[in-house]
Amino acid sequence: MALKTNSIDMIHGSLWTKILKFACPLILTSFLQQMYSAADVIVVGRFAGQEALAGVGTCTAIFNLFLNFIMGFSAGATIVLGQAIGADDREGIEKVTHTALAIAISCGLIICIVCLLFTKELLHLIDVPQNVMSEAAVYLRIVAVGYIPLLIYNFGAAILRAKGDTKRSLYIVTISGIINVILNLFFVCVLNMSADGVALATVISHIFTATAMMYILCNEIDETRISLRKIRFYKEPVLKIIRFGLPSGIQSSVYSISNILVQSSVNSFGSAAIAGSAATSSITEFYNAMSNGMYQASIVFASQNFGAKKFERIKNTIWVCMVYVFAIWAIQSAITFFFGEFLIGLYAPNDSAVIEIGMRKFNIMGYTYGIAAMMNVMSGVLRGVGASFINMVTSIVGVCGIRIIWILTAFKAMGTFESLFLCYPLSWLGTIIMHTIMFIVVFKKEKRLYLKEGKVQQI
Repeated sequence: MALKTNSIDMIHGSLWTKILKFACPLILTSFLQQMYSAADVIVVGRFAGQEALAGVGTCTAIFNLFLNFIMGFSAGATIVLGQAIGADDREGIEKVTHTALAIAISCGLIICIVCLLFTKELLHLIDVPQNVMSEAAVYLRIVAVGYIPLLIYNFGAAILRAKGDTKRSLYIVTISGIINVILNLFFVCVLNMSADGVALATVISHIFTATAMMYILCNEIDETRISLRKIRFYKEPVLKIIRFGLPSGIQSSVYSISNILVQSSVNSFGSAAIAGSAATSSITEFYNAMSNGMYQASIVFASQNFGAKKFERIKNTIWVCMVYVFAIWAIQSAITFFFGEFLIGLYAPNDSAVIEIGMRKFNIMGYTYGIAAMMNVMSGVLRGVGASFINMVTSIVGVCGIRIIWILTAFKAMGTFESLFLCYPLSWLGTIIMHTIMFIVVFKKEKRLYLKEGKVQQI
C-alpha cells in the first residue's frame, strides 16, 4: 500500500477492531460538530427568544439542501481515493487529492453566491412565517459566507478519511467547537446580538477548520500532500468523482427537498412548533453523529476492499457495522426514554409549549433512529463498491418517494403533528429493503466478473 502515515490497513486483519478504531474518532468528530451546531440553537433559544430560535431552526432545511449535496459529492472523492489506495495507484492518489480541493473551493463559491442573491426566495419556498423572516434571512446570509471554508474542511476530512486517518479531523473540530461556543456566548450574551451573532460565530469557526485542514494537507509526507499550485481539475479524477459523487449529491439533495416539504408542513403549526421541531432535530442530529462512524466505515472499508478485490471482506464489513449499529441504537433508545424532556428543555427552558410539542416529535424519532443508521450502512456499502447511481435511485424512490406520498395522503388526512413524522421511520425501512436487494445483485455481478479474470481473494 502506498500510504503508511496516519492510516489504517483496511484490507488485512480484524474488521472488528479496525472498524472500531476508524469509527470512534469519526463519531467523536461528528458529535463535536453537532455540539457547536447545537450551541447555535441553544444559545439563541435561551437568550434571544422563540422567534430567533425558530429563525435559526427553519434555515436548517435550506442550509442542509446545499450542504448535503456537497457532502454527498465529497463521498465520491472518498470512494475514488479509497479505490486508488486499495489498488496502490500513487499517481491517481495525488490527482484525486488535488481535484477534490478544487471542487470544494468552486462549489463553496457557487453556493455562497446563490444564498446571498436569493435569500428571500429560498425562505419563501418553505413558507417561513413573517414574524420569523428577518431572523432567518440574516442568519442564512451570514452562514452562506462560511460555505467555502466549510467545504474545504469537509473535502479535506474526506481525503484523510479515505486512507483511514480520522483522528486529526477530531482534533480540529474539538478546537473549533470551543471557539464556536465561546463566540456564541460573547456575541449573544455580551454584545446582545441574536441569530446574526450565532451565525457569525459559526463562520469564524469554519474559517479555523479550513485553515487547520489545509495546514495538515500541505505538510503530509505521502501522496495526499497538497501543493497549492497543483490544485486543479484533473480530467480522469473529475470524471470519476462526478460518476460516484454526483448521484450521492443528488440523492442527499433530494433528501433535503423532502425535508423541506416536511419543514413547510411544520411551519403551518406556528412558531412554537417550529422551535420545538428545531430543538428535536438538533438532538436527533446527535443520534446521527453517533452512527455516522459506521456509515463512513462502510464506505471506506468497502471501497478499499473493492479496489483490492476482497469481496468477502465487503460482506463482513456489513455484518460488523450492523452489530455496532444495534449497540448504538440501544443507547439512543435509553437516552430518549430517560432524558428526552430534559434535553428538549435545554433549548427552551422557560417555554412549556416548545417543550411539549418537541417531545411529541421526539417520541417518534428518538426510538426509530437506528433504522436510519442501518439504511446508511447499506447505502455506504453500495457507494463503496461503485454503485452510486443505483444507490441514488433506490434512495430517492425509498426515502423521498415514501415521505412525499405519506405527507400528501396520510398526513393530509390525519393532519396531526405526530402523523407528519411517521414518514421518517417508514421511509427508512422501505429503503433498507431496496438497498439490500440492490447490493445482492451488484455484489454477485461484480464477483462473477472478477472470477472470469482470476481467483477472488477471500481474506
